[in-house]
Amino acid sequence: WLGWSLPPRYSGFGALAGHLRFVERNSRKLAREIFHGMIVHRAKLQNKQAFLFRLVDVANELFAMASSVSRARALAEDGHPDAAKAAELADLFCRGSRRTVKRLFHELWHNDDVLKYEVARRVLDGDHVWLEEGIVELTGAWEADRPEPNLPVTADSSRPAPVGRD
Repeated sequence: WLGWSLPPRYSGFGALAGHLRFVERNSRKLAREIFHGMIVHRAKLQNKQAFLFRLVDVANELFAMASSVSRARALAEDGHPDAAKAAELADLFCRGSRRTVKRLFHELWHNDDVLKYEVARRVLDGDHVWLEEGIVELTGAWEADRPEPNLPVTADSSRPAPVGRD
């Protein structure tokens, strides 16, 4: 929950070290946000599914970042010919993941979840049935024009024979 990364903790990862420091810092931030959510929402936290999903998404992003950096380093240590390409891909992936993590952390506390829930309840209660007006139904005259599939008929002419079984 608390901690400080003292340099050169990730110096062996070269240019990708910054991404691991980001993962470490944001893993601690994730722990703090979980505790903050527990304090704010208390027993109702279990009902805050969007909040919980965002926390899980942050954890998944951080795990994927750490995994991609670790894989790139393992390839470099093994002397794999494509190690530089792996590092390039890991760097690109981590740059995008950083933005995703920052966005998800922001959306933990700045979102429209309550409004979405209220509108969804009204939709389920039938308050927005007017949206269905003018929609073409799935069954109708257009379906009558469609030809029946040609299925082989068995001795019992009321049921088609199974296709693909001999």
